[in-house]
Amino acid sequence: MMKLRWAVPRPEENQQWAALLAAMAAADGRGEVHAVEDLADEWRSVWSHPATDAIFVWDGPDLVGFAWLKAIPGDGDAHEVACWGGVGPTHRRRGVGTALMNWSWRRGNEIAATFDAASPTNLIIEVGQDQADLGALVRRAGFDPQRRFLEVARPTAPVNAARSTGPLGLECVGWSPALDHRARLAHAEAFAHHWGRRPRNADQWVQWYTGHRSFRPDLSVLAVETATAAVVALVLTAAYPQDWDRGPVEAWITTVGTVPDRRREGVAGWLLDDVHRRLADSSTGFERSILGVDDENSTGAGALYGRLGYELVRSVTTWAHPAGD
Repeated sequence: MMKLRWAVPRPEENQQWAALLAAMAAADGRGEVHAVEDLADEWRSVWSHPATDAIFVWDGPDLVGFAWLKAIPGDGDAHEVACWGGVGPTHRRRGVGTALMNWSWRRGNEIAATFDAASPTNLIIEVGQDQADLGALVRRAGFDPQRRFLEVARPTAPVNAARSTGPLGLECVGWSPALDHRARLAHAEAFAHHWGRRPRNADQWVQWYTGHRSFRPDLSVLAVETATAAVVALVLTAAYPQDWDRGPVEAWITTVGTVPDRRREGVAGWLLDDVHRRLADSSTGFERSILGVDDENSTGAGALYGRLGYELVRSVTTWAHPAGD
């Protein structure tokens, strides 16, 4: 431990950071590859302040561990400090992870002290199903499991055209810039009462959803009321080619949402059928679609995905600890 160097990260080190994350993902079965461009997004996030809220751990020229905290103020709800980090496979079980956890705990509590004290602050860590060492570490630190999220996938296959007719008064249309504002409002309404979700302002929506380079507008659809022109449901899709070298060519369905007044009408399944048709027809050659769902989702989403042929690939659990305790 004494030979390791702890330092504030710099943008020019993103290549080493990406290499570390790739090694961690391969060891932990997370299935996600971070390109240098993805890490540049982290630097631009309104929630990231790496000069004070991140640390890199070096062993000579090699980056072997990191912690990156995001300060997420609540909007009438609890604030969050999202703690992201880890240790490369070659340096595990040497105390580096414990030291990073201790650093994250101290800094996370300092961040919490800057938030409006009228709402509580939780420190949040995500743990994949195969990250046994991290799971043990968060337990020892006093974190409690809050929610499990399932990643489920479905092979790309033609969809029966007989199911193309949707609910009365709705039209299925492809995403377009002209409808993006209404899509964001529908997203906020659809997820208003989902665990851990917060509405995205216009800048955040563009950065992480429809303005992101991974967004696939050709594979994203909206349900529009013909009488009002309001967007009442949406399915948004993204693609991450950097993941395909180590896994299947897959499309990530990042968002499936329906406003409460139009639920239980089959709208989401209807839109997903359209997206599945688009995937089957795409020249990209997608082998499957994949999406994430809250294991305790109360809208029936899990059952819907099961009926559509989605099967469990892996799971991630969110752990939380109240700041200051």
